[in-house]
Amino acid sequence: MKRRLTMLSLVLATTISTAGAAPSCQFEAVAAGSGEIGQWIDKDNWLAVDNQRVSLQSADVFMPARRLRPAAGSEALRAAPRPLDIDRLETTDPFDGRKRDLGFLLDSRLDADGVLVLHNGRILSERYRNGLRPGEPRLLLQATRPLLALLGAMSMAQGKLTGDKSVTRFVPALNSQPGLRKLSVQRLLQGQERHAWAPEELTQWRQAGGWTSSQPATGIRSWLSQPGRWDKPLFEQEVPPFAGSPDDDLLAWLLAESNAIPLARLFCEQLLIRSRHEQPVFWLTDSQGIELADGLGLSLRDFGRLGQLLLDARVSRSRSRIPAWFVETLTASSGIRSPEVPGLQKGSEQRYGFMHLGGKPNRVAIIGPHGTSLYVDFDRRLVIAVYATYPIMGGPALLATLEQFWKVVDQAVSQPRQR
Repeated sequence: MKRRLTMLSLVLATTISTAGAAPSCQFEAVAAGSGEIGQWIDKDNWLAVDNQRVSLQSADVFMPARRLRPAAGSEALRAAPRPLDIDRLETTDPFDGRKRDLGFLLDSRLDADGVLVLHNGRILSERYRNGLRPGEPRLLLQATRPLLALLGAMSMAQGKLTGDKSVTRFVPALNSQPGLRKLSVQRLLQGQERHAWAPEELTQWRQAGGWTSSQPATGIRSWLSQPGRWDKPLFEQEVPPFAGSPDDDLLAWLLAESNAIPLARLFCEQLLIRSRHEQPVFWLTDSQGIELADGLGLSLRDFGRLGQLLLDARVSRSRSRIPAWFVETLTASSGIRSPEVPGLQKGSEQRYGFMHLGGKPNRVAIIGPHGTSLYVDFDRRLVIAVYATYPIMGGPALLATLEQFWKVVDQAVSQPRQR
């Protein structure tokens, strides 16, 4: 009898231990901090590019957030058996055509703060500059938008959304918005068009989200649902990176409403747990605790893990929640008449917020503001994550620098290296 009780106790203890060790998506609400860093960075200028190297790692100083600790027992990414010194690779400077080493290009042209190169899921190269701390998350800003589109595709595959239905079908609070009745879920996810917002409306939108010091009494959803808010035409976006807009928060609301859970938890359950994040994660919220579309913060390694998750989805389709049609849409060859994106190879085009890259096949990228990017080469099984602070949001020179960087690393990976 005692032996049976002992065995039962062991089974119960093991069960409880296993349950306690299981990955959790319970985010902790964190109040905004003091709103200041040092003497010069405050709520009015913290998003200025001159301050982003400091402020993006300390975003919860300025805004409330939801924070998630890594699961107990999370494993760090492993190093590749033969690391690659990317700084010494030779390349051509897109700015002046001269021969340079890649380290110069990363520091002086791209203003890269962190670079992570994964090959076959192992760390091939990793470098940090300008105060970027490996163990802390950094705000992605508009680089979050493609991940929201990915969550939307997964929601459609799981029957939570229907592509050809109106957005208002899934967000009842917006039923009174005639401007949204003809906007389909598919069209919103693809993100090739956005509403024509006036500058003063964009200012009000940022205030409603709590991005500036002018704190509103109500949150982002109250602003989005104001009568007549969406009575405006759509226009086609041009080249990345794209500035944020209220359309992104509309997508964030759609995802949370259709899945009946907060956006941060949806992201965690669908992507984060499966990527096995190893560092804390945060998601900025408005004053009402609603996650903002541009509010995701990840460490550089965990940003790279999402690229690896996308890569693995093509290889192990039966074990991935990412629908096969989404990956195939991102990688499918462009048409002959696809528009040219200055700075990128011919055939590059925007798809669901990602960039399908022309030239060498089966390459895609997230291109966020100021050089922050996530590159995935499905054929080479190569992922390159970059956090950067390029002095302007984007442009052909930035895109050409990224393209050259990816090309040089891609070529180095394909060549045999000595131990």
